[in-house]
Amino acid sequence: MKFHDLKIYDNVPEDWSQYFDYKEDIDYLKREAAKIDFEFDNVVIIGNGGSVTSFRAYTICTEKNTFIVDSMDPALLRKVKSQCKIDNTVVIAISKSGNTLGVIESLMDFTGYKVIVVTEAEEGALRQIANKMNWQIVEHPNISGRYSGATTAGLFPALLVGCKIDEIAAGISSGYKYKKEAWSLAKYYFDLEHKGFVEVYVSAYSWILSDFRTLIVQLMHESVCKNSRGQTFYFSEAPECQHHTNQRFFGGRKNVIGTFITVKTWNDDKKISVPTEIADLNLKGLELKKLDDISYQQALLAEYHGTKTEADRLKIPNVTIELPEMSNQVVGELLSFWQLVAFYSATLRGVNPFDEPAVTNSKNITIEEIKKL
Repeated sequence: MKFHDLKIYDNVPEDWSQYFDYKEDIDYLKREAAKIDFEFDNVVIIGNGGSVTSFRAYTICTEKNTFIVDSMDPALLRKVKSQCKIDNTVVIAISKSGNTLGVIESLMDFTGYKVIVVTEAEEGALRQIANKMNWQIVEHPNISGRYSGATTAGLFPALLVGCKIDEIAAGISSGYKYKKEAWSLAKYYFDLEHKGFVEVYVSAYSWILSDFRTLIVQLMHESVCKNSRGQTFYFSEAPECQHHTNQRFFGGRKNVIGTFITVKTWNDDKKISVPTEIADLNLKGLELKKLDDISYQQALLAEYHGTKTEADRLKIPNVTIELPEMSNQVVGELLSFWQLVAFYSATLRGVNPFDEPAVTNSKNITIEEIKKL
């Protein structure tokens, strides 16, 4: 990865890195996957928050039909079940604590399916249910959900849907080497927050990265936004966002930091082909024949340069994260890089990067509401 318009600091507190030394036993995951004794086309992942946000980021490489159930909304459950028959579907229910009410509620609609449970807690309700139902259990390590992309929570479902998890895991490990860059980006956000920049607009110039939106937003909100500190993050897929959110970015309040994610090269060299019949037509002074033989990636990057140039002209602070290519390894690197950014951002503000007290309280209220029904 390369970073543009970002000052890189060398004085990273290295002792913080101890939290990111975990390495998943890939062979263990493969042995667990081998226990599935039938051919399946569909994988349903039931989870909330960190139990699914990292997996979403891996979905560039799925070979199976993949369905994420992150709500007990009956419309969602009905839609998924209509496409997933019992005889060709595997259901994975993920909850580190084993006590995520929404996961258990949704799981009840799939009790006749092949179910695999991913959990840590010995006393958690999910493990107890699995034991009673004779469902397979895959162990979840003692790592907070939003930081669990390198664990069973992210890698086991990725394995079942056909991702090359060896490459993803290697990328995650490699991404943790970007400590200086992650610390520098966290400090960049932190310093600007004190100048009134309380929003961060993340724009990715690749639709493949669109599922990073929930991971980045969760990492930065749940890790950092405590004690009235932290910034609001919102993520949009470009160039579509240029037709709506750029109006806010350029024309709204001057309290937003731009963060652009681009891809330098693609294996796909697909090019634009303009029929001769329309080659001489004009679009705002541009003859369409000028588009002929331009790669679609060049066209996409031109969109980025238009936004970047306008942000610079308006003196809107912005940085660019440039990925060398789009691959399993690079996706893993980007995931672990944002984990570090969230961790450093929380530490800079003096808050615990691993708890989520406000989220926990609302979950407890939900349980009390269910008891009244």
